[in-house]
Amino acid sequence: MAVGVISQIIIGLQWHNQTTEYSKMLHSELVSSSHQLTRTTQALLTTISRSQVDTLQKEIAHFKRVASAEKAKISLVGNVLYPQLELAIAKFNANSDYQQLQNTLVQLLPALQASQQNLIAAINNDAQQAQQTLFFRSMTVFLVFNLALCALLLLVATATKRKGTQSKQAQSGVSELASQLEHISAHEITEILNDINTPPEQRRIFSNLSTMYQDVEQQKRNADLYRQLYALIGYEIRGMTNTIQGGVRLIAQEAGENGAVLARDITLATNTLSELADNYNRLISGGNSTASGNVTFLPLMSELLVHLSAKTQHSQRHLECHLGSHLPGDIEGNPTSLFWVLFLQLSNAISAQNEPHILFHIHTEAANEVEQSRLVFEIVFLPTNAVNLHDIKSADWQLVDEKSGINDEWSKAILTKVTRFESAWLRSTLILPQQDNNQDQQQTSMEKLRIGIDITPKSFHHVERSLENKHLMICTDSQLQIDIMSKMLAQYGATIEIIRSANAIFKSLTRINDFDGIIITDTIKGIQLKSFCKTLHSRLKKSTKTKLFLAASESSTVQDTHEYVDRVFFTPFVAHELIPNLTEAMQATEETNEKAQNAFLIVEDDKVQQFLLKKLLSKQGYDAHTVSDGAQAVEYMKEHGADIVFMDCIMPGMGGIEATKLIRQREQDLDVFHPATIIGATALTSASEHKSCIEAGMDYVISKPYKSDEIIKVIKKYMAIKKIC
Repeated sequence: MAVGVISQIIIGLQWHNQTTEYSKMLHSELVSSSHQLTRTTQALLTTISRSQVDTLQKEIAHFKRVASAEKAKISLVGNVLYPQLELAIAKFNANSDYQQLQNTLVQLLPALQASQQNLIAAINNDAQQAQQTLFFRSMTVFLVFNLALCALLLLVATATKRKGTQSKQAQSGVSELASQLEHISAHEITEILNDINTPPEQRRIFSNLSTMYQDVEQQKRNADLYRQLYALIGYEIRGMTNTIQGGVRLIAQEAGENGAVLARDITLATNTLSELADNYNRLISGGNSTASGNVTFLPLMSELLVHLSAKTQHSQRHLECHLGSHLPGDIEGNPTSLFWVLFLQLSNAISAQNEPHILFHIHTEAANEVEQSRLVFEIVFLPTNAVNLHDIKSADWQLVDEKSGINDEWSKAILTKVTRFESAWLRSTLILPQQDNNQDQQQTSMEKLRIGIDITPKSFHHVERSLENKHLMICTDSQLQIDIMSKMLAQYGATIEIIRSANAIFKSLTRINDFDGIIITDTIKGIQLKSFCKTLHSRLKKSTKTKLFLAASESSTVQDTHEYVDRVFFTPFVAHELIPNLTEAMQATEETNEKAQNAFLIVEDDKVQQFLLKKLLSKQGYDAHTVSDGAQAVEYMKEHGADIVFMDCIMPGMGGIEATKLIRQREQDLDVFHPATIIGATALTSASEHKSCIEAGMDYVISKPYKSDEIIKVIKKYMAIKKIC
């Protein structure tokens, strides 16, 4: 038997070595050079250039040199194919007759492909013969081994009869032990080990079982420790990013307009670290392991777009975004995995390309299953922005085989509630428009990465025509930007007029007050942006209707112009964020009377965050009192009271949740008619954290670091409720 086993092992090793040798031959220099020679010949049929012909000549010489060293696999004796190729190249070098060379290559290409196939067939044939030989050897050893095994079984059967009685006794003992172990506890195991009457065999079993119990308990304690550690790391990282962002904003406020521009850049740079903290917190709250859940789609795409925009700005490129219609509102899935799979795919694509203009296009298609929709994410790389959306969408896109993104199977495994995921690179020819009548049309190529994901939508985004009867002027000379902004604003009901050149802008100054808003982009050529904004600003001083807005692609353009415009919007635009802000900016309502009638209290242990929030409120005309912990907040509310309280949820000593409970209990005891509005502030993003805040009696929960728009929004909501009451 030992000889049979050893023989099979030897045959198995020989089989493995033969398989390895076969794989090496398929990837050998001979096969690779033959394959490359065929590909180069095929490429020459499409486009013939002097450099490609030289490359083909070098590859023929390289193949012949490799073939001469592998005569066992291929023989060039009597083979006229490669001399004919060399002769065709020599004739081309002599007369530069492209047509003659192309005709010759067309005739020789089938023979060249057949030669490559014959080479692979010869390798396959050798491998098959070697495997057949090893198979026959293995079968011979197997038969001999079976005969020996039959003889051994006869001996074992005889011995089994003798041990039958002993086996029944052992089985009874095992059944009794199994019943004993079924509901045993750690305390009972200790008692059995302390009993001197326990047989040695059972003592050994229960001793091992006791060790296993101890190991399991230790692992549970370690798991709890790691969980607490992850929570602490996530909270500390988020706290650090809050302090960084808060400190930057504070310094920027003291430094003036240049500091404000710098603050935005540094704040964007801390977003990646903040995302890490969010992932930690989602891990702690079970977000990554949740089998089902809803993803709010458009805010997730906004977050993705911010990161992609930061990446393109670092490489001095311009990113635009176009969202199609019928996009989902909520979808089934996991937001963390969906975000990172898309970000890695698209980020790698951006790194692999050098085109100066990039279009990120999201739209939907019909999926394979009726209840699902296919989300399509396309990132298109353009050499110019003088092209419209229709030309991009209707182009003849062809698959590019040699490019690939992240492994699709890996992405599908990471995502949840996704039945189909695929990515592909495509290429098309772009015809550039004429710059003047004397210039011929130019052609250039463009490429895109296309990602298709089948998802289950829970709801769809509804577009409200909130810009109905609004007349807007857009000043830009980018055709791509014109298409995107016009379609987006018209979808929300606005009437659009496009100004493409500097002269047209100045001609339109006489009727500038006819517009509700003027949007100037920082990409328009032929004007000094600061001077032009200053001129328009002076013309619009007496107008209570027309607002001037700047669409900035990077922070540096805001530095000299922001004091002359009513609002700055950073591109690329996302409609569900731009339209509410644009509508609010055009309304520009004043609330000075209401501001003076409300008392504010800030409860925050972080001095930087405390000062930052007070500064934000001060800029809006609100005066706020500050305390550093929950106990001080409870005492202040007893003595002075406040209409709106910004309450940090986690503080040393008494936290915000406990303080809120005490404040609400006192209001209930005193039957307060208008209880204070308590706004919780937390760096954590888990659902359980927010739930605890609401259950304690808080009216809203906002995320740190504090954001001016979010603060203003929540205050306005409180004032509206108070006004109704």
